[in-house]
Amino acid sequence: MILVTGGTGLVGTYLLHELTRKGRKVRALLRPSKKQYDVQKLFDCLPPDDNNRNGNIEWVEGDVIDAFSLQQAMEGVHYVYHCAALISFDPQNLKEMLAINVEGTANVVNACLENGVKKLCYVSSIASLGQAEKGEMIDENAKWKTSKLNSGYAISKYGGEREVWRGIEEGLDAVIVNPSVIIGAGCHRKATNQLFHGIRNFLPFYMPGINGYVDVRDVVKAMVLLMESNIKGERFVLNSENLPLKDFFAKAADILGKPHPHIAINPKILSTIAWLDEWRSRLSGTKPLLTRENVRAAMAKSLYSSEKFQANFDYAFIPIADSLKEAFRILEKNKKSVSVKHE
Repeated sequence: MILVTGGTGLVGTYLLHELTRKGRKVRALLRPSKKQYDVQKLFDCLPPDDNNRNGNIEWVEGDVIDAFSLQQAMEGVHYVYHCAALISFDPQNLKEMLAINVEGTANVVNACLENGVKKLCYVSSIASLGQAEKGEMIDENAKWKTSKLNSGYAISKYGGEREVWRGIEEGLDAVIVNPSVIIGAGCHRKATNQLFHGIRNFLPFYMPGINGYVDVRDVVKAMVLLMESNIKGERFVLNSENLPLKDFFAKAADILGKPHPHIAINPKILSTIAWLDEWRSRLSGTKPLLTRENVRAAMAKSLYSSEKFQANFDYAFIPIADSLKEAFRILEKNKKSVSVKHE
């Protein structure tokens, strides 16, 4: 039996699709506030498979910050994929991020140890690798450096990784994946979906940053390959391409038949706008549209290497242009299905 946490998120949903497609027996942890509806909607957008139905998943109610519910969910479980996490660049969410991403991961690790789980796969992030030196290619050997430039999300994922390494020291077989910016479309307006909805409404602006990108399908396939291998006690960067943001948006614009971005944004002006929006959100009690952490991430020039994973599995990552095409296809199909239901 396999347990998946965060099964209604982007990575978790695609992972459930991949595991059930392969005929694996899967149990998924579901928070009381979440619903399975989005999972089935995405399954309906992906290639059909007789084995691949949401009904083949055993959903159990629980939460990673509820240690007791984890103990119950892990009864009879041999393998755990820990995908649950909170992603936010709003400083007001730091406390909640630390609770879910650090304490929640500690609870998962402890439950794995107590229940004799054979192997754990933890979905970390390139954010946990810290800031790069100018022009440096970041890989699995990167060392975390304390810096005021580290986002709250990066700090929380680094803390989560430390809990997994602690579990490894205590005898848990585990692997860690550090995906770059994950490209994929779910059936809800959050995470990377917000990016795609923004691109579709095209703005002519671009920022000078460089980042790594990887297809969500590659992420879940890599996770399964690692879990079904003899590899343990290691982490792997998952990255398809390093692209300037201008080039990334240009690829998306080509797919949508829109003009390329052509107006560079002044970082100081954008930071000031973000600062003002953060204050607006605090006064109004609403979420900020832009934060200074968003701006720093967009302006950073980070390069990532996945040579270690490729060398171990002779793996070819999906080109980002193809990833974008697939993401927009799913968004369009989901948009049409919602439209039909409302008629």
